[in-house]
Amino acid sequence: MEKINQVLLLFFLTALGAISCSDEHSGGDNSVMPVMGEGRFEGMLFVNAAGKKTSLGTNDISAKTLERPKMNVEFSYDFYMDRHEVICKSFNDVMRKVSGVKVTCKEDSLPAANVTFYDAVLYANALSKENELDTSYEYTSAEFDKGKHCVNMKSFKFKPQANGFRLPTEAEWTFVASKNWNPELSWNGLYSGNEVHKVCSLNESANAFCDMAGNMLEFVNDRYASFRDTVVMNFVGSIDGDAIGSCVVKGGSYFSSPASMHLYNRGDTYPILSSTKGDYLGFRLVSGSIPDATWFTDNGSSVSAPITPLIDASELRQLTNSYNAKLAFRNDASGNLVYVDFAKTAKIVEIEDKIDVYHPDISPDGKRVAFCTSMEGVLKESAVYVRDLNESGSNLVKLSVENAAIPRWRVNPNGDTVIVYVSSAANNKSESFMNESTWQVKFSKGKFGTPEKLFDGAYHGGVEKDNSFGISGSTLLRAHLTDVLTGTDVIWYNGEQACNVSLTKDGTKRTLFLDFGGTRGRDFVGVNYGVHERILVADSTGHLVRTVASPTKYTFDHTEWAVGMLKDEASNLIVASLTDYNGVHRQVALVNLDNGDVVPLVEGEELWHPCLWVWQDGENYPKPTVDVDSAGAYYDSKAPSPYPFAVVELGMRLQSFWNQNDKIEVATFGSSMLLNAVIEDSIKSFKTINMGVTLSDIHLFDYLIRHYVVPYGSKLKYVVVELSPGFMYRSYEEMTGPVLENSPGIRYDENHLSKSTQNEIAALSQDQQFPQVLLGQQYLEGTFLLPVGEWGVPIVNADISAMPYDSPYLQENLKKIKALKVFTDSKGIKLIAAIPPRNPGYKDTEAFDPYGPSWDVAHKIINAVEDMGVVIFDEYKDGHHDYTDEMANNPNHVSYLGAAQFSVRLDAFLKKLK
Repeated sequence: MEKINQVLLLFFLTALGAISCSDEHSGGDNSVMPVMGEGRFEGMLFVNAAGKKTSLGTNDISAKTLERPKMNVEFSYDFYMDRHEVICKSFNDVMRKVSGVKVTCKEDSLPAANVTFYDAVLYANALSKENELDTSYEYTSAEFDKGKHCVNMKSFKFKPQANGFRLPTEAEWTFVASKNWNPELSWNGLYSGNEVHKVCSLNESANAFCDMAGNMLEFVNDRYASFRDTVVMNFVGSIDGDAIGSCVVKGGSYFSSPASMHLYNRGDTYPILSSTKGDYLGFRLVSGSIPDATWFTDNGSSVSAPITPLIDASELRQLTNSYNAKLAFRNDASGNLVYVDFAKTAKIVEIEDKIDVYHPDISPDGKRVAFCTSMEGVLKESAVYVRDLNESGSNLVKLSVENAAIPRWRVNPNGDTVIVYVSSAANNKSESFMNESTWQVKFSKGKFGTPEKLFDGAYHGGVEKDNSFGISGSTLLRAHLTDVLTGTDVIWYNGEQACNVSLTKDGTKRTLFLDFGGTRGRDFVGVNYGVHERILVADSTGHLVRTVASPTKYTFDHTEWAVGMLKDEASNLIVASLTDYNGVHRQVALVNLDNGDVVPLVEGEELWHPCLWVWQDGENYPKPTVDVDSAGAYYDSKAPSPYPFAVVELGMRLQSFWNQNDKIEVATFGSSMLLNAVIEDSIKSFKTINMGVTLSDIHLFDYLIRHYVVPYGSKLKYVVVELSPGFMYRSYEEMTGPVLENSPGIRYDENHLSKSTQNEIAALSQDQQFPQVLLGQQYLEGTFLLPVGEWGVPIVNADISAMPYDSPYLQENLKKIKALKVFTDSKGIKLIAAIPPRNPGYKDTEAFDPYGPSWDVAHKIINAVEDMGVVIFDEYKDGHHDYTDEMANNPNHVSYLGAAQFSVRLDAFLKKLK
């Protein structure tokens, strides 16, 4: 209570001082004054942001990677924002009608805590509906945990143009908070008593925002995007964020020290995910649409229209019966090539350059893509290119001919891989059609061969392997035939208009196309239909044999047969753009001729010319003998783990292990204290892998050593495990159990990992993508190393009186170390226990470190381990070490400078043992 009274007094004194103060953070304008006019919602204040700007990030080199550089954001709109965080009563009143979830609070006026990002989304949508507003969020289905909290939303999409309730963008939140930012005047770690307080209890004015700093760490709407040194209009964050769905959170909480709260901060100690709940996590809402929103892509480029996957890899696998599928298409908003590799994830990848991409076609082996620079039906110069189908679009090569359009790969009967193209993509209705020609060119080892003319006429819909049949559309359906009875060029479909023609590659000579509701098509279908409302399929003689109707409110465009190495039976899979009634190519969908199903794959604005490659047979892509959905998938963003960051780190460590398991000589295991202290490349004498995982203990060390590192590390000589006495009081269920149980790859390996499956599992593990934002939030970029900080003040978080030497948990864990020593000895491997350095000030306290136990008990534990024959590598030395402040990041962890010293000394220590 004394501290609370102190902060109230401090608030009063500082408020008096603020009357005469005017700087960039102290309300020098009327941007956030309340407006009582029409349209104001209860509890919200009007924010006049149009024409103004704010700054995100910082240029301070000591800040985290994802908080740099400083970026300016401008606004072209105004909005309303909640004066304070959403309170328990408001949340429970709304949510009991939505999901049934309820938060438990001591008082109704406390902020709603222990809610997920998706809970906040449901709350915002429900509030929009109550007020007859547009909902700001879309999703196809939601998943809930046992407590009825929403932990996942399939096909989640934010609609910035919607005029409804939503979470504030990071820019909006920062703009408002910057007008009166003073962490000293907050419920922070110094004054809060480590508990949440009633909203606005430090500022009860109805005309002012409150608790922007302290009290609750607040969700905002953005997914992580790297900043750029530029000015961005109406910024809304990343298109799709990172692999684990990390959220941007702002403001600090009642745990935070005032000195650590900065406007540019974007996270917590560990990543906050969309499924994360916490006592100190809450949110407030805003209301209003965002016109012309700007999103960032992974590489920092800005886009106005995000592309969203609508299906995951496992779902597409069921539809195509293929373990390897790739989708490529044109983003007509940017002119760039976009692709999705469904063998790995459903992540959208856009290859950005200045080359306009039309009609992409994926190579038979799925490794390259050919495209041209003009489109069907247009008389325009065009070039054909080929590039690798990867994130950089590497090895770009151009076909050196005067004019080439609409490339299509095929494998000729002699085994040559070639690209068939035409000299013009112009309308084929003109008399000059036969003056153009169809060509093929061999493509081998990344290079074009010499072009070879096949025949007159630009048959860009496809040509049969033996050149006996070709097809063309736009605007007539023309066929090239070598049968002497029918001639070389015929017009099908009664001469009615046809376009988007594609010849199947399975040898059946079937042609699919779209029409304009023609007489021939209507007679075949039996009903009237409109332009592009039907996919029509003709046989080798031009007779219609199949049709599929477009979904309600959509028409088809850019139809193509799926390509790749299919099974012997005829392919009945088609890919197409779906166009809404406004003429926007809104989705790319998979169409199944067998049953007429139309399944959306991705969504955006103006998605053109899709190509779906599926591989169902062949030597290069055999069917896996392991479950590709689980094998090597050591992290699953849908698994609601209480330690998601630890599961991610574990997955990254196992991926690294499988990448070099046959070379490793030293493996180190530890919590973040050892994870941050071992630099693999600094240990020059031995090939080393750092298998550290935040919060881990002897239970996880033991599991990984017995199940992975020893059985599959053929050259392993030394195993180093962290010895932190305080962590020896844990049970398996406390941390290790939840981490292992929420890793589908771990669970799969328990029953299927063996010498015969290890190569497949190892290969699949390399496909998984992990969130680089995890490294960016706390580590130096691309590493697990920490920046320079200081040892700080030693604080004891443990009750050392409850940590006796005869504790059952401790004794059980000591037995586990002894058994591990016996196991490693039996394999000819040396077991070493490492004690990493921590704040030397603990030598003047009663506790060994923040986690205890007492010094006397800690020494007994260390001696017991040493008596087992385990070699001790001690860099803590009871606080009498030589790791300086610059070698520290915080009281428990070394900085990268400390890690360099620790690693060099570990190397020398191991050399002596050798």
